[in-house]
Amino acid sequence: MSEEAAAPPPACAAQPQAGMPLVWVEDDPLLSAWLAESLAEDGWQVLAAQDRPSALALLERHALPAEQPCVALLDMGLPPRPARPDEGLLLLAQLLVRWPLMHAVVLTGQSENAVAQQAVHAGAFDFLAKPVSLAALRPALARAAWFARRQHELLAQGRVQLSVRAELSGGVREASDQVAEQMIRRVLAANGFNVTAAARSLGLEREQLYYHMKKFGIQRQPATAARAGEPDAGRTA
Repeated sequence: MSEEAAAPPPACAAQPQAGMPLVWVEDDPLLSAWLAESLAEDGWQVLAAQDRPSALALLERHALPAEQPCVALLDMGLPPRPARPDEGLLLLAQLLVRWPLMHAVVLTGQSENAVAQQAVHAGAFDFLAKPVSLAALRPALARAAWFARRQHELLAQGRVQLSVRAELSGGVREASDQVAEQMIRRVLAANGFNVTAAARSLGLEREQLYYHMKKFGIQRQPATAARAGEPDAGRTA
């Protein structure tokens, strides 16, 4: 199978997070400290904050380069309005503009499916419903790290032509999304455009892959679906 046809399953990569910055934003200090310690033991370089302003200030102090592959884990309910997702969504948008190779995993309430969709459309890589276990969180973060490193490698190889400059970060984000879209399309193609098989290869739930397909304008092809017994995806006109 050629490299153009497929990407290896992110879940199979050995410790893709080793040494990678992880921005962890949660307003519960006990949960924040416990999870930060656990993730640091997994090899992450954890940068923990409790709200949007402190998260941005922390990243400024660490001088994280704009082209740095990294991951964010964001609670959508942050002060001063923890019952609403406004601060979490605003922080997500600000982080992705400044660090366009950042892959964000967002945490939402059990009944906040609409918030999860908003976050994915705003650029989130994945989402998980709270409360979430370490057993579910670790592979989700590892997938995000794998994609972040792979995108960085492709950009370095010139597979996507762009110049990484902070003042042009909107353009960088567009190029980064282009790489993510290409990778998802390759995995879909390698699996015969079978969404269930592609989601399994990517380590995602099928519903989560559908969110990304919708974001990138990837449509199901009824004819192929009838042959495979599964909804499929192709490029929009």
